[in-house]
Amino acid sequence: MHKEYNTTLLLALKPSRRFKKILVFIYVLALVSGIANALDFAIKINLCVLIGLHYWLTVWRLGTENYTIKYTEALAWELSKGEGFAAIEILKSTVITTQTLFLHFKYRSQPPSIKIANKKTLLILSDALAEEDYRYLIVKLKTTAIK
Repeated sequence: MHKEYNTTLLLALKPSRRFKKILVFIYVLALVSGIANALDFAIKINLCVLIGLHYWLTVWRLGTENYTIKYTEALAWELSKGEGFAAIEILKSTVITTQTLFLHFKYRSQPPSIKIANKKTLLILSDALAEEDYRYLIVKLKTTAIK
């Protein structure tokens, strides 16, 4: 008897709490260095305001970006930013660790004249998915895309 395995993968990435903590640490360091420098007080205040504004925009952008990764045998890998799925090719430069995944990919449907611009990187920390989903994503990437 022939067994059929379901090879469909559909994972919605949620914002990583660990990544937000790292961002807070980096921006606090930037604020401290902005205050501790030898510039005039008015420039220090403006610098701190700009750092705070950039932090707010970064956190807002991270909260609004909703990625979904999909794999099927028929269509291979696809990625969605909230709207429809776009076919992607996983590049061999993808870095996989137990805590972090640097997913390097390029869109398949773009014309070859934009080759440099269509290579992208998506940072996926392990807490952006459930533990078993993250493990399953790593296994699926190793068996289908990165050989």
